[in-house]
Amino acid sequence: MKNALSIFVLLTLLACGQSDDDGGTDDDMPVQSGLIENQVIDIAGTDREYHLFVPSNPTNAPVVLLFHGNGGSHDNLIGLTNASSPYKVWLDIAQDENIILAIPNGTLGSGNSRGWNDCRSDAPTNPDIEDVLFVSTLIDSIVDRYNANAAKVFVLGTSNGGHLCIRLAEEIPDKLTAFGAIVASNSVNSQCAGSNVPVSALFIHGTSDPVLPYEGGMISSERGQVFSAEETVHHWVNRNETETMPELISIPDIDLTDGSTIEKRIFRNGRDNTEVVFYKVIDGGHTEPSIEERYSNFFLAIVGNQNADVEMANEVWSFFETKSKQ
Repeated sequence: MKNALSIFVLLTLLACGQSDDDGGTDDDMPVQSGLIENQVIDIAGTDREYHLFVPSNPTNAPVVLLFHGNGGSHDNLIGLTNASSPYKVWLDIAQDENIILAIPNGTLGSGNSRGWNDCRSDAPTNPDIEDVLFVSTLIDSIVDRYNANAAKVFVLGTSNGGHLCIRLAEEIPDKLTAFGAIVASNSVNSQCAGSNVPVSALFIHGTSDPVLPYEGGMISSERGQVFSAEETVHHWVNRNETETMPELISIPDIDLTDGSTIEKRIFRNGRDNTEVVFYKVIDGGHTEPSIEERYSNFFLAIVGNQNADVEMANEVWSFFETKSKQ
C-alpha cells in the first residue's frame, strides 16, 4: 500500500507539472526531453498544433523549425505515419547536435488541404490565418522556456512550407538567422511586407519540377505565379549583398539510377556574414534529395525524380550550423 501511494503521488505531481503551451514543465520540475508530440499554443484565440523535440541539454541550443508542404502534416513530415520523408533524418541530427526542433502543423484552406498562408496573393486555396504570428510566438515561447539560443534560429520548408519560410524572412527577419526553401520561389504577386534585413538563404530546386516550374510561371492547379529559381536566388544575393560570382562545388553523382545530378553554388561574404547557397538539381523533380529516405515510385511518377546524391537534412544543417546573428 505504501508503494502504491508513492506511485500515485508521483504521477499526480508529474501531471500537475505539464504545460499545454510548450511541452515543458514547471520551473521546479525537470525539463522533459525527446520528441514531445501534439503540443498546443493559443494564437489569437485559435489553438495551433506542433511537435517538439527537446535535446538533453536545451540551454543555449539552436532552434530549427520544419514546415511541411501543402497537403502534408507535421505527422507525415517526421515519419509518425510511417511514410517516407527526408525530414525524418532531422530527428537524428537534433539528437546528435543538441538541437531543439519544432514541427508545426498547418491548417485547412478552402481547398480542404492543410497548408500555410504564404506570400502568394493569387493562391486562393491557402488558409487565411495568422501563420507569421504563430511562428513568431512559437519561437519566443521556445527561446524563453528552454533558454535556447536566440542568435541561432532557423526555418526550413518544402513547397508551400518553403514559401512560408520566404515570408518569415521577409516579415520577421530579426528573429531568423537563416532559412531554407526547397522547391519554392519568390512570389510574383506577393502579399509579403518586404525587408532589407540580411538573412542567409539556402535554396534547392529541380530543373524538371512539374509542380513549381524552375523557369517560373504558374504553379500547377493554378496556385499562383512565381519567379524562376535563378531569379529568386538573384534576389537574395542582392538583398544580402553577397559576392555575385559564386563558388562552384562539384557534387559527386553517387547514385547513377536517380536520373539527376546536382550543381552547388555558394555566394559568400554578404552583409553581417550572410551567405546564399543554391542547389540546382538537374533533372530533379518537386522533392527533397535524400539517400536514406526514398519516396515510392508511385509518388515519384507524379513529382519527378528524387536525387540521391546528398542527404538534404545533413546539407541544410551544415549550412545552418555555421550561421549566427550578429
